[in-house]
Amino acid sequence: MEQYTILDHEADVGFEVYGSTEEGLFQSAVCALFSLITDLDLVHPALVRRVEIDDDSSKSLIIFLNDLIYLWEVERFIPKTITLDGTGGKMAAIIMGEFLDESRHPLINDVKAVTYHQFSREEEPGRLKATFIVDL
Repeated sequence: MEQYTILDHEADVGFEVYGSTEEGLFQSAVCALFSLITDLDLVHPALVRRVEIDDDSSKSLIIFLNDLIYLWEVERFIPKTITLDGTGGKMAAIIMGEFLDESRHPLINDVKAVTYHQFSREEEPGRLKATFIVDL
């Protein structure tokens, strides 16, 4: 199944992500976001990070992605895969990835934030879909 599509946007960049499960939707969103930053094919799942997801609303995905941008900005950590753990409003993402290695990871864009502008999340037959605009 296709994970994501990058969308044209007049000022920034957008993406639409898909997943057959909540975990699949989160994984697709991580891949779409960090594909804007570097080539994810060059990232190895060598280190583990855990990010708490306290909000079970539709906006929890935006909050989660902005938490990953914070990890990127502070630690230069690049996520490769995620696993969701927990239910009922208290979840955690177990994230595998590695720190930036400038000799292997080309920098493509400077991503500032995932915005609420034009955000949508919906269920379609057999899949979940979310649309985001990213501030560069």
